[in-house]
Amino acid sequence: MAKILVVDDDLMNRKLIVAQLSTDGHLTLEAGDGLDGLRVARAERPQLVISDILMPSMDGYDFVRALRIDQDLAGIPVIFYTAQYHEREAVNLARVCRVARVLVKPCSQAELLKAVDQSLAGVPESRAYTVPPSFDREHLLLLTNKVSERADALAASSARLAALTDLMVEIAAETVPHSLLDKICRGARQLLGARYAVLAVAEALADGGVYFTACGIDFVGADAPRPALDTGPLGTVFAERRHLRVFDPDGPGMSAGLPRGYPLAQAFLAVPLLTPAGVYGWICLADKIGANGFGDEDEELLAVLAALVGRSYESSRLLVECGELRARLLALEQVAPTTVK
Repeated sequence: MAKILVVDDDLMNRKLIVAQLSTDGHLTLEAGDGLDGLRVARAERPQLVISDILMPSMDGYDFVRALRIDQDLAGIPVIFYTAQYHEREAVNLARVCRVARVLVKPCSQAELLKAVDQSLAGVPESRAYTVPPSFDREHLLLLTNKVSERADALAASSARLAALTDLMVEIAAETVPHSLLDKICRGARQLLGARYAVLAVAEALADGGVYFTACGIDFVGADAPRPALDTGPLGTVFAERRHLRVFDPDGPGMSAGLPRGYPLAQAFLAVPLLTPAGVYGWICLADKIGANGFGDEDEELLAVLAALVGRSYESSRLLVECGELRARLLALEQVAPTTVK
């Protein structure tokens, strides 16, 4: 059992590491940034430190550099555990700081504990710590790149939120069922950045019992082939109310159950359109533009969107049915004979 200090400004990440270490019998200490980590290290003298890199007040590199120039703390092994860094630069700078290892979030508990055991078993370096002339420049470049990445991610999230808000307003205002489905098909494709999208629902139609809409596909003047709700993997999405997320980068392409005439794709994401009252159909996205495949966030967002659309579609159909019933009642009233008293 060892005394290990975990330094991370993200509380959830910190608690996860602490839990993984505790199950292996280690005594854990916590700090929210480098300054707090230095205070805890000086007071508790841990046998190992696991630290994030990008943190407020004092980042991971400045934190480790402060450890190395403190004679009482210089020999403590350090593991960098971070999700956002440029691998080559981070490893080079970690080596300069005599960091034992760099781990990428998320990693398995087995990998984390193996790194801990190896770091604890190593012989700490005792030579004087010197900072090469290029360290500050490389350090600043790395942090600048990481901050830029976070800013880009925040901008992308803000743009997606704005697009989602606009789409929700359109959905809430739409009362025609088929227009609603057309809008959600286009909106989901744009929101998640798919090459094309297809949406299909079961309806009592004379031409096949399926209403569908597609966007992002050029059928060269021909009518789009009508998909079946119960064929292939998409049939499972409909019948078993499951999500579908597949990625086959090395294959010739997949159809996911779409009929011939639809482009094959390396990646598909599909979710059912459902409400507590029942399942109406599915929406399917193909090939995420600019990425190898669809991720967890894409799947969660599409599922939430499908649930909202299911509710709206159910309500719009009910409004149409009520309108049709009212029209029939009015027609009956007009042709009914006048009652003679």
